[in-house]
Amino acid sequence: MKTNLLLLDSYKDIDDLIAYAFSLSNRSKRHLKIVYVFDFDWMRQSFVVGSAGPVDPALVAVEKNAKKEFNVAEAKIKEVAADYMKKHAVKIPFEIHITEMNRIDVVQDELDRTSDLMLLISNHQSYSEASGGLMGYPNLIEHVNSPVFVIPENSRHAVVKKIVYATDFNHTDIDALKHLSSLFENSADIRFSILHNTKDYGFDEKLKWFGFSELVKQETEIENLSFSLKTRKDIVQAIEEFAQEEDPDLLVLLKEKRGFFEEMFASDETKSVLTHFQKPVLVYHEK
Repeated sequence: MKTNLLLLDSYKDIDDLIAYAFSLSNRSKRHLKIVYVFDFDWMRQSFVVGSAGPVDPALVAVEKNAKKEFNVAEAKIKEVAADYMKKHAVKIPFEIHITEMNRIDVVQDELDRTSDLMLLISNHQSYSEASGGLMGYPNLIEHVNSPVFVIPENSRHAVVKKIVYATDFNHTDIDALKHLSSLFENSADIRFSILHNTKDYGFDEKLKWFGFSELVKQETEIENLSFSLKTRKDIVQAIEEFAQEEDPDLLVLLKEKRGFFEEMFASDETKSVLTHFQKPVLVYHEK
């Protein structure tokens, strides 16, 4: 079963996140599973430095509030979902769960159930922000093997008419683009832009660019496909410039094991990348 898994851990923007998850799942005709997690103890044990000493009172307060929210989360989510369904035609199956399992295990457990899973998350870190940085998240994009769809704040509707896919000529790009094309019903109505950035557009780079462009056309058979080349100092600058020019609805990146995007997804940079453009970001993983 093709499944979208929405992970929640606070009430911050919960109405918008649930609405977007329903909208995206309806748009892509995928089963929606909403899971509210309370893995505060695991997070604290894993990431708080000097945990053997006195527990910071601020951390205790955040944990108490998080537990309070968790205890009524299922009722709250059902209420929000019911309100959404009253106002919108929902044609996809969905389910709601709460758990104290850590979020990485939640995703892995779901991956064991379905071969086509897409993780939906917010672009903010609830525990980290609420605790003033006393607690941090593991980098979910680093630790899970499913595509990760990052929802920006104040987004309720999954409008996807223009998609930009940033590439550095990775062999996994073809599979990712095929999956991306099949993700949305009526994908023929979507404009796909393939974006590459290079500092040195010499002969060898031209050969790669033209060869890659032809390969993508032949292998993916995507309609409304265009190719854009930038020669900026880094990929973030190139994407920012392209986004200003084209105003895409979705930015798609491939998390590589090494190379072009490796630094972009380092722990210190991930949040900046995912929040900088205020657009939904879909991250695939290199095979």
